[in-house]
Amino acid sequence: MNSTEETVQDRAVPSAVKRLITELVHRFGRKRIDLLTARSSSRAELSSGAVDFRAETAHVRRSDWTIDPLPDALMERRVELIGGAHRSELINGLNAGAKTYIADLWNFTPNDTWNILRAHRSLERAAKLELAYLDTEEGRVRVNPNTATRLMVVPRPLFALESVLMLDDEPVPAAFFDLAMLVHNCAASWAAKQGGIYLYLRDVHGHLEARLWEQVFDLLEELSDLPRGTIRATVMIDSITGALEADEILFELMHHAAGLSVHPQGYAADHVALFHGTDRPVLPDRETIFLNAPMLRALSLRIIGVCHRRGCHAIGAPSFVLPPLVRERMKASYLEMLGDKEREAVDGFDGTIVVDGDTVNPAMVEFNKSMPRANQLYYLRNDDIRPSDLIQRPEGAISVDSLVGMIRTTLRFMVERKESRGWVIQGGRKHDRSSLRLALRLLWQWNHSAAGVITATGLEVRDHLIRFLVRKESEKMFADSDDHTRRLAAKAVDRMIELVLAPEVPMEP
Repeated sequence: MNSTEETVQDRAVPSAVKRLITELVHRFGRKRIDLLTARSSSRAELSSGAVDFRAETAHVRRSDWTIDPLPDALMERRVELIGGAHRSELINGLNAGAKTYIADLWNFTPNDTWNILRAHRSLERAAKLELAYLDTEEGRVRVNPNTATRLMVVPRPLFALESVLMLDDEPVPAAFFDLAMLVHNCAASWAAKQGGIYLYLRDVHGHLEARLWEQVFDLLEELSDLPRGTIRATVMIDSITGALEADEILFELMHHAAGLSVHPQGYAADHVALFHGTDRPVLPDRETIFLNAPMLRALSLRIIGVCHRRGCHAIGAPSFVLPPLVRERMKASYLEMLGDKEREAVDGFDGTIVVDGDTVNPAMVEFNKSMPRANQLYYLRNDDIRPSDLIQRPEGAISVDSLVGMIRTTLRFMVERKESRGWVIQGGRKHDRSSLRLALRLLWQWNHSAAGVITATGLEVRDHLIRFLVRKESEKMFADSDDHTRRLAAKAVDRMIELVLAPEVPMEP
């Protein structure tokens, strides 16, 4: 690192933040590594078919307890909008009329250091409602100073690293970096304007990892002179282990929990990672793996039951469908999305997530019809959800349309990510990092299983077909692009083929 880069880093990362991060690494760095290492053995056990609730934590599931009472400012959530953490995204998100805007530093924001530092600068100004940008058509656009929309943030998961700050010649954990920056830059503003620091957590594989997050929150509050419980977190259930340990996760986060949310794409991608093999059945088309799929239906009902029994919010699944360009031409996928939101409200969810500002009001209408109060914490479900229900594979076809659609999604995401875009639009849907992961894993699973066969024709999804379609679709998609984009597309083709044909499940592309 040269002197200029050091100066930029010093300005971007205040000394107080460095001290916070250093303390977090010294206290919890080894524990974090140990927990990530322990994932391998527990996942191997699950993959072998030993899917069950943990016997050693049965007392937690059976006991009568609740989390610390939710703050008054967080009692109504109804519709939450999720997106990136860049300036225009934050402004549009805070002005969209949702109860919450969720700024996602992992799934919707490019994860190179420059973009992350820019995102944290924007979050600091957004916390003070002092953010504006120039639009070519509308002129100066700013955050409405009277907005009632709260701001939540998704820090990066435990396994991610951030190289802008090195300790002992190692990059620091990205989660610690994000939390230290948020507490230092935004805590005072958020405490005054919205009553606390509100987070979503991704990739929490069980109660021991939740315990680590709780300990990190406790230390940050202690070092920053914040009252206990200032930090509140909603955990996205995007893994099988997270679903099996839902009670235990809330128990460990008791002083900092806000609820749980359903994340179908992450959950389905985890299913592929755990249950695959040449002789195993496969998941069907991506478009059919949604809330009516048996395992996701079971997950939804379990999350509602657990959350309300423990005194916190159950938040429904993100909808990635975009509204129709012409209102008179409603697509079936859009009407299905509205049906999903209606069903979530009727089932007992306290809110839901959308990814486009123009779907906030339609989703709000569906919840208003079925949820007259601020939440549905009073509605206690007691569904008999067994561990086997949480992994029940959905039945369905494998189609050429879905195969091609996932190839196009993956290629577009890989190309546009190199242009510092955290999400893409393809096929009438918005796609984030989880969408990319699911597409890659489904393609990989179909290619590596004897059951990976196009239903209508009997054509096997194999290496030669993948190579042919990836190259063909790339040529069609980027034929009229400039030389730079075509070079990026060529690299994306090679990388995608490498990942889908590799012997191991694709993790992070």
